Amino acid sequence: MNRDATEQALEAFIAEAKKAGLDIGEYAKRAQTGITGNAVYSWISVSEKPKVIKALNRAIDEVSKLDI
Repeated sequence: MNRDATEQALEAFIAEAKKAGLDIGEYAKRAQTGITGNAVYSWISVSEKPKVIKALNRAIDEVSKLDI
């Protein structure tokens, strides 16, 4: 899979959060709630929200495969 710089940055950030002991699954759920709820992340357009959530889930999946 060819990942762009933004996807790689997201994965690196999530990996560091995981290494720091954060529950990345829980924080991903919180982010998804904010994205779909429209209040917190209002800059994300309605048409982009499904793509953003898919990218977040893909990043979480990739990081979850790492032995960190």
